[in-house]
Amino acid sequence: MTGIDRKSVLAELEGGWLDGLEGERREEARRLLAELVADWAREADPQPDPTAVLGFQREELEGLGRGRDATGRLGALRTLVLSRRVDRLNAETFALGKTVLQGTAEDEDARRRGRVLLAEAEAIAPLLDELEPGPRTSAIRRDLGDAVMEALYAVERKAMSARLAREDGASGPQLRP
Repeated sequence: MTGIDRKSVLAELEGGWLDGLEGERREEARRLLAELVADWAREADPQPDPTAVLGFQREELEGLGRGRDATGRLGALRTLVLSRRVDRLNAETFALGKTVLQGTAEDEDARRRGRVLLAEAEAIAPLLDELEPGPRTSAIRRDLGDAVMEALYAVERKAMSARLAREDGASGPQLRP
C-alpha cells in the first residue's frame, strides 16, 4: 500500500484553486490547500485503497468550487477546511466526554485535555464569521457548539452536549416497560 503523494496533489490543486488570487488571499488559499491535503492524507493513507478515498475527497472539493470565481473558491476552501477542523475537534471532545462519563479518565488529565480542546474551539469560532452564510455554515456552528459543551463538561462536569447526554442515557440503567 502506498500513501498519498502530498506534494503532487497539492501542486495539482494549486494550479486551479490559486488562479485569480493575489497577495494575502493567494497565500491563505495556499495554506488552506496544504492543510486540506495533509488532512486528506491522514484520512486516506491508512485505508486499503487510499487513491479511491482521495478521489472522493477531491470530488467534494471540486463540487464546492465548481462555477465559482476566485473569491468563491477561497470561500469554499475556508468552509471545507473549517468543517474538517470542527469534525476532528468534535470527535476528540466526544471521545473525551465519553471517558469522563465512564469514569475511565483521570480527573486532572481530562480537565487539562478539555481546556486544550476548548482553546482550539475558541480559536476556530471567530473564523466562522468569515464563511458564507448558509446551511453548511450553520451545521459547522452547531457542531462547534457541541464540541464546546463537551470540552466544558470535561473541565467543569456541569452541562453537556445533547449527544453526550444521549450517550450517558444509553450507558445508564435502562427502564423496562
